[in-house]
Amino acid sequence: MDCPTAPAERSSRTLRHRVGSMAIATVTATLLAASAAAQNTTPSATRSVGSTVRDPSAPKSAVAVRAMTAPRVDGRLDDGAWNMAPPITEFWQQDPDEGEPASEPTEARIVYTDDALYIGVRAYDSQPDQIAAQLTRRDEHSPSDWIIVAIDSYHDRRTAYVFFVNPAGVKRDEYLYDDGNGDDSWNAVWDVATSTDTEGWTAEFRIPWSQLRFAKADRNDFGFQVVREISRLNEEQHWRLMPKDQNGVVSRFGDLTGVQGIDPPRRVEVLPYLAGTGAFTPAETGNPFQTGSDGTMRAGGDLNMGITSNLTLSATVNPDFGQVEADPAVVNLSAFETFYPERRPFFAEGLDIFRFPILLGDGDNANEQLFYTRRIGRRPQGDADPRGGYAQSIDQTTIIGAGKVSGKTASGWTMGFLGALTAQEEAQVIAGDQTGHTDVVEPRTGYFVGRLAKDFRNGLTKVGFFGTGVTRALPENLQWLRNAAYSGGFDWTHRFAGDRYAIDGWIVGSHVQGSAEAIDETQLSSARYYQRPDNDHVTYDPTRTSLSGFAGQLVVSKNQGFMRFATGFDTRSPGFEVNDAGFQREADRTIQFVWVGLRWLQPGKLFRRAGINFNQSSAWSYGWERLSIGGNVNGNVQFHNYWHAYAGFWQGFESLSTGALRGGPAFLRPYTMNFWSGFNTDSRKTLRGGLNLNGSSQPASDTWGVSVSPRVSWRAASNMDFTFGYRFFRQFDSWQYLDQQDALGETQYLFGQLKQTTSGLTFRGNLTFTPTMSLQLYAEPFVSTGAYEGYRRVDDPRGATFADRFEDFRDDQIATDEDGNLAIDIDGSGQPDVFLDNPNFTFLSFRSNVVLRWEYKLGSTLFLVWQHGRVGDNANPDFSFGQGLNDMFRLEGQNTFVVKVNYWLSL
Repeated sequence: MDCPTAPAERSSRTLRHRVGSMAIATVTATLLAASAAAQNTTPSATRSVGSTVRDPSAPKSAVAVRAMTAPRVDGRLDDGAWNMAPPITEFWQQDPDEGEPASEPTEARIVYTDDALYIGVRAYDSQPDQIAAQLTRRDEHSPSDWIIVAIDSYHDRRTAYVFFVNPAGVKRDEYLYDDGNGDDSWNAVWDVATSTDTEGWTAEFRIPWSQLRFAKADRNDFGFQVVREISRLNEEQHWRLMPKDQNGVVSRFGDLTGVQGIDPPRRVEVLPYLAGTGAFTPAETGNPFQTGSDGTMRAGGDLNMGITSNLTLSATVNPDFGQVEADPAVVNLSAFETFYPERRPFFAEGLDIFRFPILLGDGDNANEQLFYTRRIGRRPQGDADPRGGYAQSIDQTTIIGAGKVSGKTASGWTMGFLGALTAQEEAQVIAGDQTGHTDVVEPRTGYFVGRLAKDFRNGLTKVGFFGTGVTRALPENLQWLRNAAYSGGFDWTHRFAGDRYAIDGWIVGSHVQGSAEAIDETQLSSARYYQRPDNDHVTYDPTRTSLSGFAGQLVVSKNQGFMRFATGFDTRSPGFEVNDAGFQREADRTIQFVWVGLRWLQPGKLFRRAGINFNQSSAWSYGWERLSIGGNVNGNVQFHNYWHAYAGFWQGFESLSTGALRGGPAFLRPYTMNFWSGFNTDSRKTLRGGLNLNGSSQPASDTWGVSVSPRVSWRAASNMDFTFGYRFFRQFDSWQYLDQQDALGETQYLFGQLKQTTSGLTFRGNLTFTPTMSLQLYAEPFVSTGAYEGYRRVDDPRGATFADRFEDFRDDQIATDEDGNLAIDIDGSGQPDVFLDNPNFTFLSFRSNVVLRWEYKLGSTLFLVWQHGRVGDNANPDFSFGQGLNDMFRLEGQNTFVVKVNYWLSL
């Protein structure tokens, strides 16, 4: 089990900073401590101006002025309306010299009309020829100069809409929630123009009121912030300084006053689309479902409508996501599902309201959550029976429609409700006798997610409620699926003592129901293994038709200052199950953890900033079986040349694994050591790169693994950027699970000694023609091989030594046929007792995408997409990346071409 770490720190290059979750290990800790005396650990908080002393982080207020005539958005700031607005002129550095005046002056003005809010920013620069302006596609970060405007239109000190622009006119936008967490999938329809001259550069924003949410009132006050980045100086300057050692982002904004007589618009936006797809695949003789080509046309659309001034309805009908990049290839030999991030725009955007993570941790554990949007439209869970002939293959379930209502009331209630309906998928079958059949492979399914939360004390205290529901209309052949699943609970956050400390927690209950077969599958699943012969704290009942459970978490933390910490526990009962709507790997365990972090945020003699983290955790089942115990030290450092480095070491001690035997008795797992390290160069450079190195070792079992992932990026021009990544992984696992079979009067748990090698290249290219037209390239060849060098069975799962836990098979006990299949004589009688298919493998994959994106009109986009793929496997265990590539490109490929156009209408 992975060691849980502290709650993820708020992350974004602008508006949010994090020191990171990894760092230099123990040797570096000594170095940091030694140089701490040379650091100025107290930021320059004030400066004298005449006879007054100003605090850069003190509350500030700006005034917006109503314009009789709207400014023309051309980036020139020469309209008369700008002369009416008082300027914002006092900006302060957060980096590199926190609390010092900005090195280059910045001036901002705000005006508004009945239709929109306008912000004009003049970024003076003494070296205008050094202004960095990378041309990229929309929402792509680059090492450019940037102007960022953030608006807390609810004025709740927790949420904000953020708008970015660089001198090349590239737009980005982001939604902040929970006072600093970011959702960069949020996309608004707004306009901005920039220009560069001998004094620096300017940006002129037009943000329609329809893109903001606020209460209806005679007068509206907003939270407000302006940030400027100067790339060559690595300078970030704020209008109201947000100190790096303080928690929160939106709560540190200044105020914007003067907005009067604005009625929140109803906000009716329609985005219909039309898409055509042509797929060309290898033809299979006689297979009517694989003729070599297939073409489809789809139409649908999205709707955004303001129900009230605070609530918005977003809906989609028959959505199409043909422009979304394919998932990377993986070889998963574990008992758990692989987690893939959400990339589909409708489900990714505005997901913050529905986020309810259920575990603090690393890896896939960190992705456990009550609502996993990729359940909606998933690949069908059933298979059609070809009946000696051919069956249609369906890649994904059709989403008939989905809708979500979200918003925040003036009284501080945040609410979100999401519903979706997916179609019953029927696969066509042509049997061997040429008769036609139809098999249901996925039932019609309804999904519901609801969220309510109430803010108190200006957002420092929050109490919320969360619930999910999934119902399925099951045909007879899919009774092994659950017909209904529900979860519900509440959470709370309480920040106190000047926002330095917090108590967070949640409690959730779950309930699933279905046929006895479905609930039996639930009890036997890898999340719980009720059938374990030594699992004496649960009752396995194959006649059950429902299962219930609960989970909870409590965390106490300090989130500001040089030292921060978090401690708490996380628990879930054996019957807890939320995989119908969420993502969950395990049940039946309780974890306690302690995390302490030290941060050096001010530049010193050896580094610009650094941090060290210490973690300890342990876990038990509900039967008090110790599942893990261990700890780690990790940290990171940023040097004066803006290179970053990190490293860490984790030690896990001997503990029981309740899943190693896939339903068999608990197995005593040997102690494990993991390490990780890496570096990244200055991201502003034309040529830049990085390296990640990871390793693990179980000395008692002779098991080890190491992975190396170098990366090089080249900015060939201001509008061209290419990245080449390589990943190489090699491991020797002396106890890789293979199978369990009944033989000689007992269950035999069979393992192999696996030597696995995986190698993959990743290429990404971005060519941007204008801020509204770009070409994106992605390609990934992937080769993974596995060779088994020996075989063994479990003899005593809790033996005193690792060798006592297994019995190795001699060569004379194993017979192999011409296909590599195994027959094993366990007792030496001369007759085989168990049989295994050839476990050796080579998996080959090549995936690529080419996407041309053109925003031909504000909010309206044309996509031209080419997707190419090749997949194959064989039983050759000899690894050679070159030979693998050769074999891969001999495979027949699949090509898919997509043309999609949408048109934005504002009614």
